[in-house]
Amino acid sequence: MLVIALPHHSHPTPLGYSHVDSDGFKVLRQGHASAQALSQHAGEVVGVVPATRLSWMALDLPPVSTASKRQQVVHSLLEEQLLQDSAELHIVLPNTHSTQGGACVVAICDKAWLREVLAPLNKAGVRVQRLVAELCPTDKAVLHVMGSPDQSLCALTHPRGVTLLPPNTEQWPALGVSVEQLTALYAEPAMTERVQALLAREPALQTAAQRWLATSTSAWDLAQGEWAQGRAQRWLRDAKKLAQDALHAPAWRPVRWGCLCLLLVQVIGLNALAWQESQLTKNRQDQLKQLLLSTFPKVNAVIDAPLQMQREAARLQQSLGAIAGNDLEFMLHTLGHALPDGLALSSIDYSEGVLKLSNLPMSEAQQVRLQQQLQAAHLTLERDAHGAWLIQTGVAP
Repeated sequence: MLVIALPHHSHPTPLGYSHVDSDGFKVLRQGHASAQALSQHAGEVVGVVPATRLSWMALDLPPVSTASKRQQVVHSLLEEQLLQDSAELHIVLPNTHSTQGGACVVAICDKAWLREVLAPLNKAGVRVQRLVAELCPTDKAVLHVMGSPDQSLCALTHPRGVTLLPPNTEQWPALGVSVEQLTALYAEPAMTERVQALLAREPALQTAAQRWLATSTSAWDLAQGEWAQGRAQRWLRDAKKLAQDALHAPAWRPVRWGCLCLLLVQVIGLNALAWQESQLTKNRQDQLKQLLLSTFPKVNAVIDAPLQMQREAARLQQSLGAIAGNDLEFMLHTLGHALPDGLALSSIDYSEGVLKLSNLPMSEAQQVRLQQQLQAAHLTLERDAHGAWLIQTGVAP
């Protein structure tokens, strides 16, 4: 994730854009760079609108039928409260607000300024996928002290919006701000001592990069209207967010450990199964070797037990005068019973266990029937390149 803090002024600054590289949960790197120097392949790109560029207003909306009509109602309600024409302002409602109406808070910023600060990024090919506010409304009062003693900014977030406070703390009670009622107090490192001295309360340390990263997960998405994205872009953004959460979110840590353990169990199980199969194969090979050596004691070395056993059995049959499966007598006897009626042999050639039949025309049905009967006797029927039929031992039934 690349979080880019948009500048308050629209004209380029010498330092460029302040940015944070993150996995979505912690700051990995931070710095300043021009739009051309920012990475175009940093994953999700989030633009942070500074608190000084946003105004917040509370409204009580009536029920409306559609979201477009709701936007028209918002513009009409704000018309008398705004100094600019509402058409020149980017007015955003919370995504959770329904068309049923009710109290809500809207965020407002200048469209011209937003176009100008995003133009260099768009020109450099850095596509901002989400726009979020640097500070958003909160359920309880939270004070943020930012900047340095020379140039500080105090902002109070509350249910009705975000209020920028004057630097003089003595003026805060007149605005209804009470330090005792603050739920949380955050300050940047340069302001912690001053805040503690003025407010007599120790603040929680929060750098600007941490604040930008925290707001990047806000439910307020300001990328609406002319900055809205299509369904495919939103789907891709949500998919990236889901993948990012699955890889880095603390809440997903048990799931990640569970997947890792499951993978290890699978690897260990597959290795154990492979070892078991290897042992079973080795045992069967040893049994074949023992069977060969016990049946044919004259065999000195076992190289290929099945082949050697077949050869020794053939030699034994030959020495006893028995007919073997590749003998001419056995093949002719089997062929005589399997040959279709009406077919006569005109040319026979036998050599090294292969019986060759020439000038034997057969239909496809006769060929299939002959093959089946020869296969039952462990013989195969094939045709060579010259059209002759070859019968030899091979396939078991």
